Amino acid sequence: MLLLAGPTDVGKTTLALRLLEKVGEGYLLDLDPGQGALPGAFTLFHYRRGVLTPLRRYLLGALSPAGVEARAVVGALRLARLIPPGSPTVADTDGYLDPGFRLLQVEALAPTEVLLLGAEALHRALAWRQDLRVRLAPPLPGARRKRAAERRQNRLERLLAHLQEARPRALPLEEGGAAEGLYGLLDGEGFFLGYGRLLAWEAGEGLFLTPVRGEVARVVPTRLRLPTPALPG
Repeated sequence: MLLLAGPTDVGKTTLALRLLEKVGEGYLLDLDPGQGALPGAFTLFHYRRGVLTPLRRYLLGALSPAGVEARAVVGALRLARLIPPGSPTVADTDGYLDPGFRLLQVEALAPTEVLLLGAEALHRALAWRQDLRVRLAPPLPGARRKRAAERRQNRLERLLAHLQEARPRALPLEEGGAAEGLYGLLDGEGFFLGYGRLLAWEAGEGLFLTPVRGEVARVVPTRLRLPTPALPG
């Protein structure tokens, strides 16, 4: 596994896809809950001939590992364990630069190499470890710095695409929550099936708008919100 780390907007995702394109087939471990494939979640993809197929997701329930570091490390490790041994894999991380967290993540995933793009301070914090292969590289040429408003819009568009086929569904829920709150729907192994937006709650049951059709073992609150006017339909 090659783990890519560094600030936001230095070209980590672009580089990850280029590397997978070179090998033709492998796995992408999307560990960016803010700007990744589905906000608030980690996703394991199988890559083959330019096509990314999602295999499993793990709910972080937040847009950054900050404050939920232990959950972020566990989630990354659970998804990584699903990758067949010896398979070409690239882990694409978020822009959270806390050295303590990043070291825990690296120790848990045990990548063959860590490539830090434009992260000199993080490189200094990790380079002392003789058992880790850590390299520093400049940001990818052409990487563009996005404004905060553009990142928010990108997240909203991804959430709306996820909820495009959403339908009302009643599910057990012990307590009601915020009107605009998104809930995570989990399977019996604790992996993430998809989001549900709470529409109503009464007597231990919630009415959700969700694209999830399969069996749901548990419903958990997240830190994510989705304003009513943004909902599809």
